[in-house]
Amino acid sequence: MKSPAAPLRAGSLADHLRRRYSPVLVILSPPRCGSTVVARSCWRHPLFRWYVHEPCDRLYHRGDDAGSVRAALSEALDAPDRPAGGTGHGVVIKEMTFQARPLLAELAGAATLPVVVTVRDPRLAIRSRMRQLEKAGEDPCFPPVESGWADLGHALALMRRAGVPYVVTDVTRLSERPADHLPALCARLGIPYTPAMLSWPRVPEMSLGRLDGEQRHWYARVLSSTGFQPPDEQVPPLDAFPAGMRAHVAGCLAAYEEIMAGPHTLEVA
Repeated sequence: MKSPAAPLRAGSLADHLRRRYSPVLVILSPPRCGSTVVARSCWRHPLFRWYVHEPCDRLYHRGDDAGSVRAALSEALDAPDRPAGGTGHGVVIKEMTFQARPLLAELAGAATLPVVVTVRDPRLAIRSRMRQLEKAGEDPCFPPVESGWADLGHALALMRRAGVPYVVTDVTRLSERPADHLPALCARLGIPYTPAMLSWPRVPEMSLGRLDGEQRHWYARVLSSTGFQPPDEQVPPLDAFPAGMRAHVAGCLAAYEEIMAGPHTLEVA
């Protein structure tokens, strides 16, 4: 089911979203950093009914104008299996940093809760993106901008300047101990924790994004899952990457380590 039809009015995306949904949770992330599974978990919270998956995908990949973003925000997905007591009318919006570059300020400004930033070791994230591209028969050595780390740095600086609160969570740590990390995340968001966030129904038939199924295989695992899966990947060494990508991966790793050492990172004893 799609959200109730209502054309976007003139004005910013932030104004529109705040008029239409309450609360508004924005999740920003570099690719392959667990943002979809975190969104899936947050969508189980009784405060949230609607979900918008990467509204800026056509803006980046197809060169569409901002109208495509407005269309995506007008077609939010309704929760397939709301937990008992779910009466909220909030929305979870999940977006990749590099896709949202022109609209980062508006997306961050739309949030009525602290923005959730999901990260993981870039060596794992970049290798995962390379594998997904290979599955589609594409060149695994993607443009550096699509690692998302440069735009993540821009987004964090933007939010600090604008006074937009945010919290950084490492999805590897979260997946290792979700029952400990999710209550801490909810506390940072200022919302009550519910155990319903630990599990969800399988929805393998669900289509995410607006790229005509081109990235269906990217989300097959999370849509077929029923909860957080303990991480089982070994971090690859830098020399496992193609020579032309190693300097970039090293730069992303330095950015990740700096972010993880910062005051906004969620820490759980």
